[in-house]
Amino acid sequence: MSALAIMSFVLLGGVAGALSGLLGIGGGVILVPCLVFLFGLSQHLAQGTTLALMVPPIGLAAAYTYYKNGYVDLRIAGLICLGFSIGGWIGAILAESLSNTELEHIFAGALILIALKMLLSRENPSKEQPPNSPKRVISILAASLFVLLGLLGGIFSGLLGIGGGVIIVPSLVFLFRLSQHEAQGTTLALMVPPIGLLATWQYYQKGNVDIGIGLLICIGFFIGALIGAKLAANMSSRLLSRTFGLAMLLVAFKMLFF
Repeated sequence: MSALAIMSFVLLGGVAGALSGLLGIGGGVILVPCLVFLFGLSQHLAQGTTLALMVPPIGLAAAYTYYKNGYVDLRIAGLICLGFSIGGWIGAILAESLSNTELEHIFAGALILIALKMLLSRENPSKEQPPNSPKRVISILAASLFVLLGLLGGIFSGLLGIGGGVIIVPSLVFLFRLSQHEAQGTTLALMVPPIGLLATWQYYQKGNVDIGIGLLICIGFFIGALIGAKLAANMSSRLLSRTFGLAMLLVAFKMLFF
């Protein structure tokens, strides 16, 4: 591997990590299409390599930044983790039965939905609760729903190779009434334990994980996520969300029509 390729993978990880830390979404929405179109990886290999990033604790620095500002609920994160690990494995099994073209079309459809959410959603500052506010009570029903949310997010992640944050963050905000910052911080906390282990192993057994590329991306991702999390604590992500949404629409149309 050339020095230019090494620097490119590290830089790609840094960009994906910064967006992950800022918006609380998995870097897969950037990594997967870039690995396919810029570096020539197959859709399966790009997804498996991206999922491998969820084995080491690459979200530790970013999650800690949110945590020390009072924007991480460890109880909710733990419940979601329970479902996510199993869901990721199920999604990875389903992905192996689909062709690269089918995966690209499913991925493009998912990107369009995510992009529209980013472009059309409106910020609601009144929903932002002050950090370190009293802990919410989690009922048995709510706990079960958090596990179910993790299961669905994991299936989505394992199937498409993108972080479950694109499902989990909006669900925590709109269904469970967490603030945007708390939803993002709690979701980033999922990237500390090895929740992607079962899904990654499923891809790895089929030869669809490039460990070398994954390690290089990890280096950049760790640093980028920390930077993004620090920015998120002090700024609105509205403009960036819309710019990012437009970029995802372009990627989705490229996957669908080219």
